[in-house]
Amino acid sequence: MNGAIAADLSKAVREVARGWKTEKRHADRNDRVSHHSLTRMRIGSVRPITREVAFEVMEQAYNHASGGGRYYANARQIMYAARPLMLAKEPSLSLDSKFSVYFTQTILKDYLEEENPDWKVVWDARGHLIEPYTGKSVGLGGINVMEYMQNWTEDFEEYPKLDIVKQIKTSGPSNRFGAVLFIEKEGFTEILKNAGIDRKYDIALMSTKGLPVKAACDLAEEFESNDVTTYVLHDFDLAGFKIVKTLREGTRMAEGTNVVELGLRMADITDLQSEPVEYHQRKDPKEYLEECGATPEEQDFLVEKSYGKGWVGQRVEINAMTSDQLITWLEKKLKEGGIKKVIPENKTLVSAYHRAKYLQELKTQMEKQRKQYKRNGHAPKRLRERVEKILAKDPGVSWDSAIWGLCANGDLSTKKKASDERAGEKSV
Repeated sequence: MNGAIAADLSKAVREVARGWKTEKRHADRNDRVSHHSLTRMRIGSVRPITREVAFEVMEQAYNHASGGGRYYANARQIMYAARPLMLAKEPSLSLDSKFSVYFTQTILKDYLEEENPDWKVVWDARGHLIEPYTGKSVGLGGINVMEYMQNWTEDFEEYPKLDIVKQIKTSGPSNRFGAVLFIEKEGFTEILKNAGIDRKYDIALMSTKGLPVKAACDLAEEFESNDVTTYVLHDFDLAGFKIVKTLREGTRMAEGTNVVELGLRMADITDLQSEPVEYHQRKDPKEYLEECGATPEEQDFLVEKSYGKGWVGQRVEINAMTSDQLITWLEKKLKEGGIKKVIPENKTLVSAYHRAKYLQELKTQMEKQRKQYKRNGHAPKRLRERVEKILAKDPGVSWDSAIWGLCANGDLSTKKKASDERAGEKSV
């Protein structure tokens, strides 16, 4: 065979096999090749050039969106950071309105799967897991699930140090928070909590998908009646203006509230990427924007001209900010709003001091008792049978609650009773 032809064939085989080799390494590590990976290997990528260019800029885009990994980054934030970098490399790319979904749901996930970087990427929670007995609710989003799995426990301390909770248990805003930050979309609360915004400003975080419903309006109204102000953060678009209007005027079955709008407004979008938007309606959207309080300049930006049976314009998402930009901008707005840490009245502070003193002295006494029980602890025989009997009688009880009940009834409380238990085992 001609040497040149052989070289070309060898090169072609290597090119074709390269992807399969990568997937084989993943299969060796994960003991399987995913259906998605097999499909991609067999039919190729739908947009190979777009994907290739995105991969080249992905790390730079993530670092830009996350502040060098300092904060969590929303998937759409990474998309916004990647788009100009991709266009700089390949100006001919067509990054249309469908690109954001393709990037966040396909390209970014492919990159994370293949490169496995240690990144903190946020996707919206798409459901919840609720544990029995503990009542723990876990949002089925990337961060929530990762943190949940990392904190799984199996063993427990036989003679635990009883947990003296420093923080006073509260429910609702009283003595705990003095403001609420309403965000129009999911996926940002994790970023804000990671940055400590909720604790730094004693502010509750509230979010919805789409327009606020009756429950959200009712809650904002109740907050207001307790002197707690709701601040609103929204996209710079028609939907964002509608959200503020709805919260202020209420819904068909809920009253409105004097919420404070933080933005985004025209002054906030300097240097942020915009994206095209279409309004599929005959009526000029500017009329509704004017009702919502948009300025003429804002109206002209959001609605540029009519076409056929609709209108076109521009919009700017919160996602267009990097996490660094978002935190810096938001803190400036919160400080301008005069939001301060919550410090209760003196009577409450005195009560809290008495509580702290009492619990700290109690903790010292409990530690002495713990050491004593570690020396003298006993358990009866046939304990499993007793637990099975309790659960058969009441299936709604957990095994550890059954153990607690046996102790509460005096069966396991002292060394003497444990001895009596063994002596009377046959009569049980």
